[in-house]
Amino acid sequence: VVSTQSTGEEDMSITGSNARFMIMQKLAMKDKESSVMVLKNMVSFEDVDDDLEGEVRDECSRYGAVKKVFVYQEAQSEAEDAEVVVKIFVQFLKTSECEVAVSNLNGRWFGGRSIIATLYDEQKFLRDDLSG
Repeated sequence: VVSTQSTGEEDMSITGSNARFMIMQKLAMKDKESSVMVLKNMVSFEDVDDDLEGEVRDECSRYGAVKKVFVYQEAQSEAEDAEVVVKIFVQFLKTSECEVAVSNLNGRWFGGRSIIATLYDEQKFLRDDLSG
């Protein structure tokens, strides 16, 4: 039984099936470990150049051994003038290194943009499913 108390609010207890549910959620999150992260909002379509992959590799190497960097440009519709979103996938050798990189890069400013760094489903990445 876990009890918490807040000033001005009711006592709350977590027991039985609620505690079991929370434990199961935590275990499910454990399965979500990944050695792959995706960086969004780091650069615009116009900023993609031949140096970008190497620059990202160098920066991410500060957090661990980088296995692969892939710059993916995704059109948001079939229209000719559709917005193109740039996603940069970085695969590390270890999940722990990837988690440190996400923690350090998420919200960091780069070229006037706030980077969105998140873990990416490793199985999707290995299947070349870059839609997430």
